[in-house]
Amino acid sequence: MNKNTWVGIVVITAVSLIALWFLYPSVTFYMQPAAKRREIVIEHPERLKKVLNLGLDLQGGMRLVLEVDRTNLTAKESADVLDRAYAVIENRINGMGVAEPTIQKQGTDRLIIELPGLQDEQVAKQVIGSTAQLEFKLLREPVELDKAIRTIDKVVKGEKDETAADTTDTTAVKDKEAQDQAEKLFTGQDEKAEDAEDATKEGEEGAVTDTDIFAVTSFSENLIALGDQVGVLESNKAKVDAVLARKDVQDALKRAGLGNSQFLWGHSSEKRNNIEYRPLYYLKEKAELRGDIIKDAQWQVAQGGMEAGQAVVHLEMNKMGRGKFARVTGVNVHKFLAIILDNTVYSAPQIREKIPQGMAQITGRFTNDEAKGLAIVLRAGALPATVNIIEERTVGPSLGQDSINKTIWVGILSFIVVFLFMVTYYRMAGLFAVIALVFNVIFLLAIMASFGATLTLPGIAGVILVIGMAVDANVIIYERIREELAIGKTIRSAVEAGYKRAFITVMDSNLTTVITAVILYWVGTGPVKGFAVTMTIGIMVSLFTALYITKKLFDIVTSSRDLKKLSI
Repeated sequence: MNKNTWVGIVVITAVSLIALWFLYPSVTFYMQPAAKRREIVIEHPERLKKVLNLGLDLQGGMRLVLEVDRTNLTAKESADVLDRAYAVIENRINGMGVAEPTIQKQGTDRLIIELPGLQDEQVAKQVIGSTAQLEFKLLREPVELDKAIRTIDKVVKGEKDETAADTTDTTAVKDKEAQDQAEKLFTGQDEKAEDAEDATKEGEEGAVTDTDIFAVTSFSENLIALGDQVGVLESNKAKVDAVLARKDVQDALKRAGLGNSQFLWGHSSEKRNNIEYRPLYYLKEKAELRGDIIKDAQWQVAQGGMEAGQAVVHLEMNKMGRGKFARVTGVNVHKFLAIILDNTVYSAPQIREKIPQGMAQITGRFTNDEAKGLAIVLRAGALPATVNIIEERTVGPSLGQDSINKTIWVGILSFIVVFLFMVTYYRMAGLFAVIALVFNVIFLLAIMASFGATLTLPGIAGVILVIGMAVDANVIIYERIREELAIGKTIRSAVEAGYKRAFITVMDSNLTTVITAVILYWVGTGPVKGFAVTMTIGIMVSLFTALYITKKLFDIVTSSRDLKKLSI
């Protein structure tokens, strides 16, 4: 074999190993019983990003079509009401723990929601259809957060509760020590902060995320400083929630004088050392203001001042809200006011000065998309339209499993038919095509798994269609090789000419199909888009397998000088 053939073998082996590495999480996930898979979804949601998810039609679940009622809206209110409804509903669904939910806008008035694997439809309808709750709450001081963390630590470690004594000691010396300790925690100088950074480094090596650390060490070791608050590894969110929900923890916080406070998660994660952390805010439980004070919220790029060139959000309060906003900002200058939608913190800007006129500006190094999203959230809190459920469809798990079983049998049957035809008609060359077909399916599923894509019945139909198109490419090549052999060319030159001259024809037929798939994705809805995406990826993969892998197999066979006849 020549050097190019060896290089080809190495390339195919490397690509295959990478594909198997991407497929491994999906294989191990679906080998688990259904109950175990649900447990993994709740406790380790980050694993879903590495798994090829099944759509609503394959694992069961719920599909809803919502319609916004614009009857009583003004033209200005109606302009972005669908975006505002989308923001509220997306936030709620993300909090329900549903794996790979999809929310799509349809036209100007409708939202299509698919919730695969959902068990309780009534809870879903209640959560989605209830009124949005937008609130403004003050963040607790760092010293109070530090006190809460240490109180929880004592409970988790099983130490004696001495918080009652702590709360009676209010000397200046004690306050100064606590404040200094809190500042050390937030600047990374505290031993526990250093431990958290060490845990982060271990997390990069995959040693921390899957360990139930609460049962062994402490609460604070799971935290890392994120500004004036703290963050938690995404994989440990469920564990932190479990600790905070414990009755003994809540009782201890009350005894420590912290019963009128609460921990809330941030809406989006932050990256530190290429690891995602979810901010955990510590706030006063009582809301200072609610969403009914907002008249309008718009984002724009600042033209002057210290924020020039940065995306900012402008807030305008209504007549009722101006006085309230002036009072709250006046007595809390330099403190942080969190913007909360449905118990999720979207932003926590600092109050720089009293705002008496009801016009405020929120800054925070936002990207344009982040500023636009925050403006939508602020307007969504006072959503002036009713959202009605106009269509509801529930797919049971047994029906989904029945679809999977039928699809597997159809796939096996189609593969057997293709195998028998190719091996019978093209003999050894047909076997090469079948081997390439196996690689084709593995590579296609691996690429989808690497993107965390969702596989649906239309998607599987796309896979089966790709199998047929991949074989079609080999048929075109093989017939061309036969023609070259018929005119008296040597085996090696016939193979080279066959691949070279069939290349344009194969590319032309596949390119037209890709264009069709792009159009389907552009104008289609959910299932059609899934079919189009699967088709597009499959065609790209089939070109590699049909043109490259089978060619290298022929190179291996034709490298033998004793070969007198090609089995084709």
